[in-house]
Amino acid sequence: MKGLWMPVLLALAASIFTTCTEDFQLTEPAKPIPVVYGLLDRTDSAYYIRVEKAFVSEDIAASTIAQNPDSLYYPQADVRLYNKSQKLEFTLLKVDGNLEGYSRKAGPFAQSPNYLYKIPSTLVKLNGGDSLQLRVDAPSLPGLVTADIAVVSDLRFSFPDDLTRQLKFFTVNSFDFQWKHRSNARVFDLKALVYVEEVDLVSNTSTFKVLDMSIAKNLPGREGSGELFTSTKVFGSSLYNVLHDQLQPATGIERYLQKLEFVLTGGGPELKEYFDVLNANTGITASQEIPRYTNLSQGFGIFSSKFTVVKSINPEPPTLDSIQAHPLTRDLNFK
Repeated sequence: MKGLWMPVLLALAASIFTTCTEDFQLTEPAKPIPVVYGLLDRTDSAYYIRVEKAFVSEDIAASTIAQNPDSLYYPQADVRLYNKSQKLEFTLLKVDGNLEGYSRKAGPFAQSPNYLYKIPSTLVKLNGGDSLQLRVDAPSLPGLVTADIAVVSDLRFSFPDDLTRQLKFFTVNSFDFQWKHRSNARVFDLKALVYVEEVDLVSNTSTFKVLDMSIAKNLPGREGSGELFTSTKVFGSSLYNVLHDQLQPATGIERYLQKLEFVLTGGGPELKEYFDVLNANTGITASQEIPRYTNLSQGFGIFSSKFTVVKSINPEPPTLDSIQAHPLTRDLNFK
């Protein structure tokens, strides 16, 4: 499991693929309201779904109720995934996220227990394009909560292609990164992980750092049918800015730029629709009310899928010469 889509107020999300604030505020009539979140990635080792209920009381503050696990979770929820394409149904197991390595951040909600519903991806064996339905039931619900999606298909870089292993990164150049996808991938994030080795010349020990270089967030994909192509520019200057901003000049160390890993994630149309709703409510004429978007049959939340692909690129030798000479990076002692 590489990432977990937490139950959050998505209007506060900076990106569809990053951790978000766990604020949720409802003013609906006093009845159980399901709140369900799940974002499945076929490259993950397990799938997690969060199922909670909204809390409304005229007598007790929401912040107080949110700290009570009995008010936050359904005691007997049944969570299933039904693959319509394969005609197979799978029941998810209730687990404590704290014991799975996914602790809940401090905030308005009870941190322990941190119930999630889990199933190993090897049991479900999703294929890109599969028609998938989430089914949630509990005794206090008026009916089954469902959400239908098409699983995001594989993504593949067309540039840099499989044969491209190296690129030159200068402050004055740029590349048009392009990838292939299907219509079930509608919004994209692209970032680079910059791997740097630092060698202490006194102790002769190495420290490895990974720097995060954001390139594109919530980028709408090309629409249509069949095989589609979406692209974005990657500026060489971004590498120099990241090195300058995230590293400090230091004596007694040498640095080595090892590689860049370009991480592309494509999200389903449900996420694209959410951001369309959010963006329609921004600007000086926007209302103060945060827009609510859900693809659940009842309640609130989002069920969708994503797919992640990684392309590793080594910097060509002239890149090092440029880093050693450029004013932004020449004091960082790259060798």
